[in-house]
Amino acid sequence: MTASGFVMNVDKMKNSSVADYLCSKTIRLLLPMTTWFLIFCIASNQFDIKQYWTCYWYLSAMFVCLTTICILTRFVSQTWAICIWSVLILSLLPFLIFERSCYMIPFLWIGYGLRFFIEKVNKFAVAGLLFSYGVMYYFWDISYSVYVTPFHIWDADMDTFFAMLFRFIIGVVGGIGFIGLLRFLIDTKGFRWMKVIALKLGRYTLAFYTMSFVLNAILVKALCRVNWFVTTPGWLDFISLVVTTLMILLMYFVQKQLEKNDFTRLIFLGEK
Repeated sequence: MTASGFVMNVDKMKNSSVADYLCSKTIRLLLPMTTWFLIFCIASNQFDIKQYWTCYWYLSAMFVCLTTICILTRFVSQTWAICIWSVLILSLLPFLIFERSCYMIPFLWIGYGLRFFIEKVNKFAVAGLLFSYGVMYYFWDISYSVYVTPFHIWDADMDTFFAMLFRFIIGVVGGIGFIGLLRFLIDTKGFRWMKVIALKLGRYTLAFYTMSFVLNAILVKALCRVNWFVTTPGWLDFISLVVTTLMILLMYFVQKQLEKNDFTRLIFLGEK
């Protein structure tokens, strides 16, 4: 979400009509999310409409955050005020059930603000941030994950609040640290290939994200059917890397096929 905020265009929101902007985001985010969710339901044999906003929670959180910000641009002119109001609205209104949206929107704004002072984040600062991230990661516990303890201020107890605070700090430190590291790497002669790969393959991230849930559901059903497991230490890690690599190649091939038709490109990829 920090990286998404880094490329967020608030000026475009201000200069576009709310209807046009939300329509474009609906096509880009919600349409492929809906299509792949239906396929996921078929593949996993689970038809639970309640999972719609939680299965692809990142896209739903992104849509809610961007929608809130876009609407606020019609009433508030200053970007800093839009930031404050959007965080307050998603965090304090008790009838909103988008827990991960209220937790994620600060990261969106942190990423947006980062691009204004990224030039001041020198190598020593990056090293310090990544070292701090490593120390905090040593104390990380799975119960701190947003998957385990979603956060809404009206439902938070002390344990949930601590988990939220800890993952927020480690998220900010790690997000800024890694973005700063990548910035230095792509400017280094030996690592410029990373920028080339990002420019060529960055457009595949949405399809990979939505498609992977379907492929994982199919894989889980297949493994459960044959009762497959590995008990030898190390082999499971190796096989996981192989399977993941094969899945990435398969998703790349599938997207290439979907791009050939206007209709499939629209409903599966969110591209006109």
